[in-house]
Amino acid sequence: MVHKCVRELKQMIYSAERMNWPLVKQQAETVSRYEEMADDLHREAVIQIAQGAFFAGMKEDFLDLIERVDEIADAAQDAARTISEAPIERGVLDYLLEGESTLGQMVDEIDICVATLIESVEAMRTDVKAAVSKSLDVDRKEEAIDRIKAELTSKLSARRSEIEVLAYLQVRELIAKLDEVADAAEDCSDLVITIVVKALS
Repeated sequence: MVHKCVRELKQMIYSAERMNWPLVKQQAETVSRYEEMADDLHREAVIQIAQGAFFAGMKEDFLDLIERVDEIADAAQDAARTISEAPIERGVLDYLLEGESTLGQMVDEIDICVATLIESVEAMRTDVKAAVSKSLDVDRKEEAIDRIKAELTSKLSARRSEIEVLAYLQVRELIAKLDEVADAAEDCSDLVITIVVKALS
């Protein structure tokens, strides 16, 4: 469900690139619905773990993990709200769509990052080496996303004098919120490694 939030956010960026703002609004509502569903699942998981007799000595770690997973959906919803607040000027979007590091590339990498995290979490049940390996992949992907964020922010700042203040702030916040999605995924991957190490010790 969390991944659905991220994938819909990715489609929002593509819709924004096509200047289809009515669709962006609809997709933002879809992200919010998925986020609410993720919240419901989060609450159910917390109750099951808190009341269950499983995960002996590791309940806190699993509770932390599902909390961090929920933060991915929260961050995706925040990013969706930012981009749907108001249409972004074509010229401003063009700054972020040209060159090697683009907004589209950033959301593609975020999607892959979250998908890799899912593979890592699923592998915890059957193959702890794969779980750790995938978690390390998430870390590497998050570092790549950080580089894209830095380049996009620098590109935006270089054109600061040409951009209307509110549009500049909106796009800068969007880039930061997208980065928070990747940061939350990295936090989850670190917890996966922690849980695996404890399970094997």
